[in-house]
Amino acid sequence: MENDSPVLPWPGFNCHPECVAEARTAAASVLDAAGLWTESMDDVQLHFAVHDLVLAAERQ
Repeated sequence: MENDSPVLPWPGFNCHPECVAEARTAAASVLDAAGLWTESMDDVQLHFAVHDLVLAAERQ
């Protein structure tokens, strides 16, 4: 396998965006995420979730 990891998709993998959106929503719920977004570049899509968010002024 080119990437040495069986969980990483191969080039041209059809990700079915509606399934990915559903999985991201479920993951955000499990994490109790305050935010969720994606960034795409070239052939890569990164998924981010923000959780345990605290304002810097509240940290002490």
